[in-house]
Amino acid sequence: MMHFRNLKIEKIKNTWFKKSISILFVCIVFQNCAPTRFVKPLAKKENAIAANLGGPLIHFGKAVTPIPFTSIMYGRGLTNSTTAFGSVHLTALLFGNIQTDLGVCQQLYKNDSLKFGITINPAINMVYDKWNKNFRAWPQLDANVYKDILKQKAFVYVGLTNWFEFSSTRAHGEPQTNHALINPHVGMSYNTKKWGYTFECKFLQMNKKNVPNVVDYVGINQHGAVGVYLNFVRRF
Repeated sequence: MMHFRNLKIEKIKNTWFKKSISILFVCIVFQNCAPTRFVKPLAKKENAIAANLGGPLIHFGKAVTPIPFTSIMYGRGLTNSTTAFGSVHLTALLFGNIQTDLGVCQQLYKNDSLKFGITINPAINMVYDKWNKNFRAWPQLDANVYKDILKQKAFVYVGLTNWFEFSSTRAHGEPQTNHALINPHVGMSYNTKKWGYTFECKFLQMNKKNVPNVVDYVGINQHGAVGVYLNFVRRF
């Protein structure tokens, strides 16, 4: 009897493990799974290292949980209005995908009296699959509007993350029907002298249907997925 019980427990463990791996594998190719890199540029010659945790919400059994994507990023202020950055996506790396996004945060407008500003983040996202020797790249353009609050110790922001797909086909030769992936977001950032803490909520791929799919995403009207993220920044 104990032998059959152990086999049943082992079967449940294997089923759960395979389901977890399947969900993580599918979500890795669900692009845009990272928060906004910079909403406000760093000061000239200022450096920053950041780590983020979070991703699209999914139904996992009866629970709703975010996929725990992680990435790390480095940024440096080239001028007081331009910051360059680059990242490594750690979760993708675990599955044999080398993924990075490289870009800049550029201040377009700033009003000190109103404590209000507009920035854009042009970037390029690149993924290399070492198993199948495949390389893909997607241009990206973020636009953000921010407002300082709490005596400039924090700011709130809204924006759009836009990915552009130039390939005419998807996986397995299927035709590509979505050439622009639109992702609105809203967030709040609190900053001390050296540290920054940000919470962001993003509607991933709002113009793309999320059914049928291996993963049961928490979307809106069967489109996209709602994503939540925590970002931690150390400036020096």
